[in-house]
Amino acid sequence: MLETALVTRLADLASQLYPGRAPTDYDTPAVIYNRLSTQMEDDLDGVGDMGWVVMQIDVYDPSYLAAKELAHDILDHLAIWDDEQVHSVTFVNETDMIDETTETTLYRVMMTFLFFAAI
Repeated sequence: MLETALVTRLADLASQLYPGRAPTDYDTPAVIYNRLSTQMEDDLDGVGDMGWVVMQIDVYDPSYLAAKELAHDILDHLAIWDDEQVHSVTFVNETDMIDETTETTLYRVMMTFLFFAAI
C-alpha cells in the first residue's frame, strides 16, 4: 500500500506521521497525509495494479521556518523516489497557511504530490 511505503520513506525525516489527522496530544513538527484521488491504469487484462495517486502532505510546526525546512526536506526526499512500489513522484503545489484553531498557533505547509505507484 502506498501509505505504508510513504510512512517508511519519511520516517527518518519526521517521527510524527499521521493519516488524516493528528491525535489531540501530538508533538510538533507533525506531518499529516491524505489520499485525495486514485486513478487506476488499465492494461491488456483490464484494470492493472499501477495507478496515479494524488496525495496531500501537510507539515505543522509553531515555527514557520521549521515547517518550511521540513517541507523542503520531504519534497527532496520524495522527488528522487523510484523503486518497485513507486515509479515516479511529481510535485504539484505548495500552499502556506496559519492554523489558529489550537491553543498554539501553528504554521502549515500544504503540499500536493502526484505518485505513479503500485496500488
